[in-house]
Amino acid sequence: MKNYSKMSHLTALEKERGKPIPQSLDQINKRSMRAFREQAWYGKHFLSEYLGINNYERKRMLEVGPAEAGLLHYFQSLGAECTGIELSPLRFSHSQLLDKDSNIKLEKGDICDSSSYRNIISDHFDVIIIRDVIEHIDNKLMALNNMYQLLSPKGRLFISFPPRYCPFAGHQQTVNNGLCKIPYLHLLPNPIYKSYLRLFGHPYSGIEYLIATKRTRISIKRMERLFQLSKFDVLKTGLFFSRPAYQFRYGIPTLRNPVGSLPGLREIFTNGALFVLTRQN
Repeated sequence: MKNYSKMSHLTALEKERGKPIPQSLDQINKRSMRAFREQAWYGKHFLSEYLGINNYERKRMLEVGPAEAGLLHYFQSLGAECTGIELSPLRFSHSQLLDKDSNIKLEKGDICDSSSYRNIISDHFDVIIIRDVIEHIDNKLMALNNMYQLLSPKGRLFISFPPRYCPFAGHQQTVNNGLCKIPYLHLLPNPIYKSYLRLFGHPYSGIEYLIATKRTRISIKRMERLFQLSKFDVLKTGLFFSRPAYQFRYGIPTLRNPVGSLPGLREIFTNGALFVLTRQN
């Protein structure tokens, strides 16, 4: 079995598409440029307020898996001191090119392996962000424990992810063929799921990525249990039927899950689970 414990979804996508590392801004593809704009938009129009912090001046911020680092780019404009740890060589190169004129500190590292960043990061952070990355990490408890160690005693950790049983938790929306973008398709048994994807011409490497994503996805209930085990308290919970990012991507207003308080239904109809955590006293 392949070891995906150190592989983010961005690294897997990079393997799937075989994209070369860009050497200049004009070599960055349109998809990644749009991702950069979305990240900055998300910070400005949603996350800066959702975190409940009034003033970001000199706040020490860390993003785990920042990709193009558009989110950090925005928070730096508010006066925050920003750092990013990125596993993917491709997205790391994007962030270096897009943020080369900023003071953002960008480093390669794996949040599951503290030795990969121990010599480059020694600060405790007021805010840590891990947005739509945790669901791709195999050892989630290790990642949470390491972020606990990096977070200041009164700091805040923001986590977002699509729950295990939601319509697109398998990330099948990334497949080019529209017949493979069907909601809940990833819930099929693996042999049938693989055969279906092959039938519509999805490449083997892409199928491996989707199966890996299916394997590492997590339910809201299980994630909340991991918060307890890693000694985090939940400060804020947001279960969204229409995620905040959908407004940027599709022009759809943000909408909370109307049945988010009901066990089972909250897992099925929540497309984005968002948490703000603090360290237990």
